[in-house]
Amino acid sequence: MNLRPFSASLLATAILAALPAATSWSATRSEAESAIAAAEEARQKAAAVGGEWRDTAKRIASATKLLDTREYTRAIGLVGTAQRQGELGYEQAMSQKDAGLPGYMIALVNASQPAVANREKPAADIAPVEVLHNGVTVVIQRHHDKEATLPEEFLKTDRTCPPFCVQPMSAGAGVETVGEREVVAYLGRAAAGEPVLVVDSRTPEWVLRGTIPGSINVPWDRVAPQQQGTFGDQNDLQTLLTESFGVTQTESGELDFSTAKTLVLFCNGIWCGQSSANIATLLQAGYPPEKLKWYRGGVQDWASVGLTLIK
Repeated sequence: MNLRPFSASLLATAILAALPAATSWSATRSEAESAIAAAEEARQKAAAVGGEWRDTAKRIASATKLLDTREYTRAIGLVGTAQRQGELGYEQAMSQKDAGLPGYMIALVNASQPAVANREKPAADIAPVEVLHNGVTVVIQRHHDKEATLPEEFLKTDRTCPPFCVQPMSAGAGVETVGEREVVAYLGRAAAGEPVLVVDSRTPEWVLRGTIPGSINVPWDRVAPQQQGTFGDQNDLQTLLTESFGVTQTESGELDFSTAKTLVLFCNGIWCGQSSANIATLLQAGYPPEKLKWYRGGVQDWASVGLTLIK
């Protein structure tokens, strides 16, 4: 007798006999509904702290549809994964907040997680935005001219420190550092009438060489009253706050920042400390850090990606 085929036959028979016992379990509708509710709770908890994964809601929606076809076991499998995604997304977001990462960075970290299976296509290029600059309508967009180069004033690589020192990534606790996409979005919000100002912190002679359309010029030495700059008025900061930045003054003379505008400040680039100096002064004056945004890259980075400048 050939024992090997016989043994294999017995093994196959044993496996087949065991399969019904292993796969005969069938979930009920109430079990599926309970699993869906648990997954949705985990998703909402993650979403509340900015940690929701992109396909979690889709999994829950697909599982809910399976209730109509009575595929309860399959539905539970789908939302089991969704629940784990929600729990992990919440843990990741909270650990990043504990590490002191700003909100926009948390969103970027979550979006880069390898466990996101159905990743969306990369975002399209920056969409054109129409703004008013000194009463003139200007369209901000990227210009794809292969022959274009940076303006001459931004070709230098050797800049003496001080004063041209490379700036840190943060301009102050609670102040968000933003990039080109965010600046364009804020310009669009300002053009739509929202209480937002994009502020060029450079001195007027630099602004004349080219600035970001839709921005207003508030020279850094006007915000810093201790500097004997263009204006030189020690009370000019308070005037600026109340007349331009939306701050009000109470009857007792105290400043009320509850209606203060969101300010997006920039200067020449990462080697320019004028806008970060302005932010430090505004924070010291009591300006809410969440209403201050810092475009660290400034005009140099703006020009380097071909975005519209205006003289």
